[in-house]
Amino acid sequence: MPKVLGYTPAWLSRPSPGFDTFSTKPSSRSATSSNVRSPRVNGTGADGTSSYVGPRRTIARRDTEIFVVVGNQIRWSELCMLKDDWEESQQLRAKKAKGKRRSSANNGIEDEPDEEDGSKYRVLKVPVTGNIQQLVPSPNGDFIAILTSHTVHVAILPDSSHLGQPDTGPIRLKTHTLGPTTHVFTQSPVVSALWHPLGVSGSCLVTITAEAVVRVWELSRDNRWSFDSPSLIMDLRKLADAISSEQDFGASGISSNRGFSPDSVEMEVAAACFGGTGLAEEHGWASMTLWVAMREGDVYALCPLLPSKWQPAPTMIPSLSTYVVAKAKALENDCSASEEDRQACDQQYKWFSEVDGQDPQLMPGASEFAPHVEIYHRPTILGSVPKLQGPFQLDPEPDEPDIDPEIPLTDILVIGAKVDADELLLDEDDESVFGGVEQVGLSVGVVCLVSSNGRVQICLDVDGVEGRWLPKGESRSNLSAESIPPSLLVLESLDTMHSSEVSKSTWPMFTSDPLARYSFFLTHGSGVSYLSLTPWVDKFESELKNTADAGASFRMDIVLQGSNTLRQRILHSDQETDQDQQDLSACLALQDSDLGYFTLTTAGGQAYAAILDQPTFFTEQDPSDIYLAADMQALMLGPPRSAYQPSTALWSASSLPSFIETHVHTRHKRTLKEEIRFSAATLDLMTSAHRILSQETNSLGMAAANIFRHCERMTEEFKDQIKRASDLAHRIEFVVGDDADDYDDVEKKRGNEGLQERLDNATERQKHLVKRQEELRKKLARIGGRELSEKELTWGQEVRALKGQVFKIEDKDQDENENEEDDEGEGEHETWRRVKEATRLKEVLLSRIKDLAEAESDGNGEGRDLIPSEIRKAKVGQVMGLLERE
Repeated sequence: MPKVLGYTPAWLSRPSPGFDTFSTKPSSRSATSSNVRSPRVNGTGADGTSSYVGPRRTIARRDTEIFVVVGNQIRWSELCMLKDDWEESQQLRAKKAKGKRRSSANNGIEDEPDEEDGSKYRVLKVPVTGNIQQLVPSPNGDFIAILTSHTVHVAILPDSSHLGQPDTGPIRLKTHTLGPTTHVFTQSPVVSALWHPLGVSGSCLVTITAEAVVRVWELSRDNRWSFDSPSLIMDLRKLADAISSEQDFGASGISSNRGFSPDSVEMEVAAACFGGTGLAEEHGWASMTLWVAMREGDVYALCPLLPSKWQPAPTMIPSLSTYVVAKAKALENDCSASEEDRQACDQQYKWFSEVDGQDPQLMPGASEFAPHVEIYHRPTILGSVPKLQGPFQLDPEPDEPDIDPEIPLTDILVIGAKVDADELLLDEDDESVFGGVEQVGLSVGVVCLVSSNGRVQICLDVDGVEGRWLPKGESRSNLSAESIPPSLLVLESLDTMHSSEVSKSTWPMFTSDPLARYSFFLTHGSGVSYLSLTPWVDKFESELKNTADAGASFRMDIVLQGSNTLRQRILHSDQETDQDQQDLSACLALQDSDLGYFTLTTAGGQAYAAILDQPTFFTEQDPSDIYLAADMQALMLGPPRSAYQPSTALWSASSLPSFIETHVHTRHKRTLKEEIRFSAATLDLMTSAHRILSQETNSLGMAAANIFRHCERMTEEFKDQIKRASDLAHRIEFVVGDDADDYDDVEKKRGNEGLQERLDNATERQKHLVKRQEELRKKLARIGGRELSEKELTWGQEVRALKGQVFKIEDKDQDENENEEDDEGEGEHETWRRVKEATRLKEVLLSRIKDLAEAESDGNGEGRDLIPSEIRKAKVGQVMGLLERE
């Protein structure tokens, strides 16, 4: 669990230039309030009266560069540049202040005000109509998708060196409207825009509308027509009821009948994401699986969803090859396999055979030192539209009484299953490709769902999503047999929000953690929470790999009950003075050598950040670590707290002068300087002015109340810090020895002298103990004789090994309790039995020789061999020669 080291730093707080990057700089309080409410106003129509309820991702990043939506303009800045410029300005200001104090003391000249720093951001102009709701940059940083409620624009981003020029003037970006006749205000709203992880150079964009229409756009800078029409369209509502791949899955036109249907409610899309990010440690099917979460709670999956040209990871093709071939061999010998599984396996084998038979196209890497990239074409043997898998059933279903099943989902996050590198290395000769693959994680996928009330459900995709396609033709043989619907195993449900924080516009969103795959951030209306699955991932994976069935359910229950998901609220928004509180945008999480472990979000023209300590993930904590953590906690003077940020009502100008200039007619301005006349025009003017003044005074009153609350909190925090400092001082006095009293008129040494004396005494005591230990060791060596050499130790091991081969080493207690007759036939080593058998044969042969000798003596020499000894020796020599030759 990461520890919060600090909140919004000074270089992002007022009056630093970093604060101006997020601030609207309004000229009046009414402008401030209107700008605060503007992101929540939806441009669905010309009037724009309906409120926007959906995801807000108004801040994005490219490395340490940030793109933030302020009002309705996009601003660019660089976090490291903001921090370095602020530190330099602070040092320069300190030097100037020191020099001015000296000059004013000598000459009596008053200090001159410092010049204001220029803006540290650049405005990126884009021709977008409507309020910008989401910014989605491409993986390689060449494009950025700009989403309103209904439209999508794709802008080409300049290089960071061009944006970081000293000239801070606005830049007009080259922008293309994505689908000029597709994503318009008369069509369904756009819910998500995702960059395909397997797109060539990160140029494939996938858009999903609220009416469950998925479009794949393969963009190219050189082809402007690629922004006009998608390369692949599929309507999930049609795909859910499809029985053949030859049907039409395109989106319905404007003139089509849009009457009510259950699918229009049950299949309203809330969010979508891919099952992987294109990494080498992910399973082959993960990065080509699109997961779609519906508002009503259903979850669907599309696999494989690929553009016409795609770029696989280094381990993807070998992983799919191993998986498909192993599955085909397993189903051949499995008589209980269903016909649907056999058909799916046959489709996967045909699909991968076409992929494996291609000659990939080589393209240069991102840089001159990067390796070449292999580009494959999408297989066409089974069609380009996959089968819609789902809806997934949650097993077990939530049965808690406080859970409302009608609460809609807002976002989904999927962590793909890891690839088994050991199986890949069995059939591969080149281990360099798989040598760097991490073997940390689960062999099953993790699906995280969050609802509008902040409840997070953590599920496991135990069966795994594989590539599936619809059959060709109008055959209904597949519909005769009822197939088992897929399911997700629900492990845990967590609450991250209080009931008072939930509103109609609340839309919680996930953000991945750059340091750990199984950790993520959750941004909701009033804060950011951190969740980590790391404590139970390793234990769960070890149980999945364990092949022993005995006690498996018991061990699994212990693992799930003993290790829970870590959760912590790391950031709180402070917007008490705003009447219409704006929800936080989806946070950014980054790790940089200059910035550290950093999370950043924005709301109401202010930046909210948290600086985190890099967490140390563990499954079992050492007891010594607990005591060390307790000591470090005692040494802390206090927990970090966010600095006070004044409300915009305290430093923004009044809107009454501008109201008079814009709303009062010229012929009535003269009457404002005269005596008040009771008329309808005067009453109307006074009423309008009262509305403005009442709103401004109310904002000022709430801002003053907020200052009072912060002052009270500050006094309490100061008291707590004074108490902690007092306790720390007592501990220091105890360590140093200042709290010790003098006895017998002997003054004890204190301070550094006392510490040095205690250190010298401890050193001498340690030397004395080492000396005694060495003397005891030598004494024991003399008593036990000299130490054995390496040859003697080796000879002893050989003797013990020979003893183990001849005799069987058994438990002495067991030998004493057993009968001698049972021990005679059992417990003997094979070598010892052979010795006994040879002894028995020896006795038999000796008895037979004795009998033969007695028989010859009784026969008076009859039967004696009369062959001469010379001939007998010659014959025996011939036989032995033949035997040696053979």
